[in-house]
Amino acid sequence: MEEYIHDLDFDTIEQFSHGAPKECATQVANSTFSSISPLIFLVCGFKVLKHLALPIQIRIFVHIAVTIGTIGWFTMNKLMTIIIFNVFSVAFLALAHRNVNGYVVLVIGIIGLVSLQLTCYLYDFDEYFLSIRGILMMNIMRLTTVAFKINTLPSKNMTFSQFATYIEYIYYPPFIIFGPYLTYDQFAQMLKKKWTGYLNESGTLLRSSIFIVIGISFAIFSSCCYEVYTPTSQFVEDALTAMSFRYSHYFICLVAQAFILFLGSDEIVSNPLKIEFSRSTLQTVSEWNKPFHTFLHENVFQRSFFKSTGLNVFLTFLVSALLHGIDIQMTLTLLTLGFIAFSETVFRKRLADRFSMCVAAKACKMNAGKLSCKHRHTSPAGIAGIVNLLFVLLSMYHLIFTGMPFTDDYSALGYPWNHTFSIWKTHYFASFVISIIFLVLSKIL
Repeated sequence: MEEYIHDLDFDTIEQFSHGAPKECATQVANSTFSSISPLIFLVCGFKVLKHLALPIQIRIFVHIAVTIGTIGWFTMNKLMTIIIFNVFSVAFLALAHRNVNGYVVLVIGIIGLVSLQLTCYLYDFDEYFLSIRGILMMNIMRLTTVAFKINTLPSKNMTFSQFATYIEYIYYPPFIIFGPYLTYDQFAQMLKKKWTGYLNESGTLLRSSIFIVIGISFAIFSSCCYEVYTPTSQFVEDALTAMSFRYSHYFICLVAQAFILFLGSDEIVSNPLKIEFSRSTLQTVSEWNKPFHTFLHENVFQRSFFKSTGLNVFLTFLVSALLHGIDIQMTLTLLTLGFIAFSETVFRKRLADRFSMCVAAKACKMNAGKLSCKHRHTSPAGIAGIVNLLFVLLSMYHLIFTGMPFTDDYSALGYPWNHTFSIWKTHYFASFVISIIFLVLSKIL
């Protein structure tokens, strides 16, 4: 549901994002590739390691050692970050080993993250916390997954090899920096995938390379959009700001997609086309980061802590926000997306039922390549198609509304609490107004 951009310090990219478009594009491309090159070599190394069939004891040692080296390479205050990461990992692994419930691990993990943030704030280390919170967020998610997995084991006495696989999952170097989050079963399936021959593996390498090229292209557009086009109005400037934020997210996701594809997983991280031209805001939040969405959907939303769907949606987005620490702008944005998605889904369901139109937030299911729909109005060329098109345009506006507060002004140190409201005020809180109208109309129709 939410992005897992790891807030790493890519100043080498941004410092070149001024000047002529061609110069900007060249410098951003070079600096971006230079930044991810160590990760590319790391992924290639673990691709080879995967097929060597080393004993589990050696694999664990390699994973832990290389993870420590990777964290030290990519983060500031290297020793401090290594210690923090390992304290989180060892402490929560110990809790999981004692069969502590996954929800307890998740809550304690969030409390630990927030405590670290407040400590950094007291000692004026705000920028440092922002640089490592993504790594810790992904770590908490994996540790929570391990706790849930251990809770489901028929026997409470684990063998060394069983516990070792969980350590591999948590200390997997290629996924420490950019992610993505994979469930434990998805991770295990990726490791078990065997060599498929030089021809197939060459095809996989080519596809992975294409993802990296496309990802770097998004990074270029994100950094150089103002060099390519000068805003002619405030709305255009807001749209470019939101686009820059989204495209930086696509860069991270597509690079992560290339890594997991090359390592043997077919899981989808994000689909930019389904976000830019989404059927609904519900599709936007689910496609934004599918692995993150899977974690929250399975471990929070589907558990139905409340009888009210609206409250379960609120809790899901609140957990998503808290996994970033105390970040007022991120929390406001995520809760707003949840409110928009909920109100639109309720209204469109009512609209679909009342007028028998295929216009729900989720498209009707396909059966054997054909639309399996109980509604009377289904044709894309008819009224249903027009209504769905209007909602596509509305989703595009919601992307602008929720993305435009992410300006460069405070990105390095965090946004003040009033920044988001001051930006939204320039649009008269339009997305909120529309969402409230949808909820009212859903009661009237």
